[in-house]
Amino acid sequence: MKKQTLYRDPVCGKRVNRQKAHIAIEHEGYVYYLCCPKCQSEFERDPAKYARKELGHKAPPQQK
Repeated sequence: MKKQTLYRDPVCGKRVNRQKAHIAIEHEGYVYYLCCPKCQSEFERDPAKYARKELGHKAPPQQK
């Protein structure tokens, strides 16, 4: 069985499986996984407060 990678929701700190996350949001080149609509709202209100590189992962390059 393949081990699942868990990410920490930057708002509430909950561990989130990316396949089961409420939403993934890209901010300044990093992707953050959020567990619920409340955390999404908080993150979107003030992303600079929550976006820390160690809690996200590098977003893939955009294709043109």
